[in-house]
Amino acid sequence: MTNDPTLKNTWQRWKSTIAMKIIARLPENQVSRGVRSLHFWIIAALMAVLTLVYYAGHTPLAHFGGFLTCTYPHDIHRILFLLPMIYAAVAFRGWGALSISLIFLCVVLPRPFISSPYPAPLLRPLFFVMFTTIVGFLISMLIDRIEKEEKARASLDVAHQELGTYVQQLKESQEQLIQAEKLTSLGQMAASIAHELNNPLAGILVYTKLLSKKVARDTFMKEEALSYLSKMESEVSRSSRIIRNLLDFARQTEPALRLVDINQVLEQALSLVSHQAQLQNIEVIRELSASLPKVTADFDQLQQVFTNLSLNAIQAMPDGGRLTLRSAVVDNEIMVAVQDSGCGISKENLAKLFTPFFTTKEKGKGVGLGLAVVHGIIERHRGNVKVQSEVGKGTTFSVYLEVHSDEKG
Repeated sequence: MTNDPTLKNTWQRWKSTIAMKIIARLPENQVSRGVRSLHFWIIAALMAVLTLVYYAGHTPLAHFGGFLTCTYPHDIHRILFLLPMIYAAVAFRGWGALSISLIFLCVVLPRPFISSPYPAPLLRPLFFVMFTTIVGFLISMLIDRIEKEEKARASLDVAHQELGTYVQQLKESQEQLIQAEKLTSLGQMAASIAHELNNPLAGILVYTKLLSKKVARDTFMKEEALSYLSKMESEVSRSSRIIRNLLDFARQTEPALRLVDINQVLEQALSLVSHQAQLQNIEVIRELSASLPKVTADFDQLQQVFTNLSLNAIQAMPDGGRLTLRSAVVDNEIMVAVQDSGCGISKENLAKLFTPFFTTKEKGKGVGLGLAVVHGIIERHRGNVKVQSEVGKGTTFSVYLEVHSDEKG
């Protein structure tokens, strides 16, 4: 006998298919219909005919002779009662088998006392009653089992469909949360970005006016003009870079996994929040490892993570302080820490930080989605986020990401 799992599974599927085809052609459980069921009257007619045949030798039918009156076919007469027994087990399941067993017992018991040639007249009829009862119950149990398996399979299919609809709704909700948090973060950064863009634009305007005056006075010098143009080019590039970063941050795109340099992500995130840090007299400290391996990730989503964490850190230091971004390799994972010297978080709130819509900020200052989005993004990147905080001393969020597989030691 083979133990090949493929052959075994094929055999199981074949048996299941054949059984389902047979079950599909059988009547449903007729117990609830009772005497209103056509099957009830067919079984009753079979029992009446077989009872008449069983006792034919003691009725006027004995004049016809043959099969009805011979002395040897008593066992054959009893075997015929398997027909209504099987029919009842199929149509009425266990109750049908039990009912026919009791009726069969009542039918066969009188005859041994009337004309049995055997020394133990009750033994043979009782054996046939037990045999037909066992057959009936086995059939009813088999049908019930197959029907239950089919119902369970159907329920499982429905559950899978509902689960798929839910894995899809959840994904859409997460995308909406991410986009909502992006918009919230953009709103918080709007004033800072306005100042950030205003500075290079003001510089360009100054150099433009200077060049205009020198041309008008005919004091134009090539070297000086080139210097002005170089500075203007630098300021335009700076403005373009800020706008490009904002567009990348706000754009809703499908995750695009690629090899990512974490330090580059951190620099991009800092470029969006650095001016706001300056406005609040916050010192930004970079402690970035120069030899970090790369990770497989979505650059824009990671940028959103560290922008959110940096913004939270800045908002936790309204009177100034230190914002430290640290990157390193810890236990074959890349660790990025965003540390502030702000007000800190109480112990009772630490466990709620990643809950959607939970916020410790004043009304109108936040909707409580930032850290929930951060947690979701890092979880989808198969990483994790840890937080340590002490009231009055500051908070550190540590993000851990897997090193790209080709670079694992």
